[in-house]
Amino acid sequence: MPIDFDLEALRKTHACVNYFETGLYDSRYNVSAKLALTCNFEKLFSIEIDEQWIAIGNDVFKEEIASQRLTLLKDDSSNMKKYLTSDVFKNKTLFFLDAHINTFEFNNKRNCPLFDELDAIQSLERNDNIICIDDVRILKTNIPWNERSYGNINYIEKIKEKILSINENYTFSFLNGHIENDVLLASI
Repeated sequence: MPIDFDLEALRKTHACVNYFETGLYDSRYNVSAKLALTCNFEKLFSIEIDEQWIAIGNDVFKEEIASQRLTLLKDDSSNMKKYLTSDVFKNKTLFFLDAHINTFEFNNKRNCPLFDELDAIQSLERNDNIICIDDVRILKTNIPWNERSYGNINYIEKIKEKILSINENYTFSFLNGHIENDVLLASI
């Protein structure tokens, strides 16, 4: 949700062309998509399961959508892989993973689809994309967002293992988000 780090500096340092986020939320507020649009990304994508957030996003971002700079995708981010088939993703992409739900009102695969999202990123030909994972403070809890399908695991360690399976040269650090050090950064 809120990013409290210099996204443009991160984009520039790692020469990212695209931005892809999971979990748009309410675009009337300070959401990451708004900040990303102020950066020099060529193409931006946001996948969101909640129809009301897509409707608001379509209104708030109508100019960016009309210019085809921003694409809003109404879907469960567990299905992210099917949206990564374009040649656009041959260019380096900054992925900001922030999809989760707190209720059971959606017919989705998981409350916290991080591993499905990382599988989608792993399917790309390019294996040096930048990966930011939001809400570290919640991922440190036993069962984040009541997600029980992965069993009793240390989410942070398993996420790092999965990212290293994409490319063993990733290094990890933390960035500020909702609170200090709330975003895991995987970069090469």
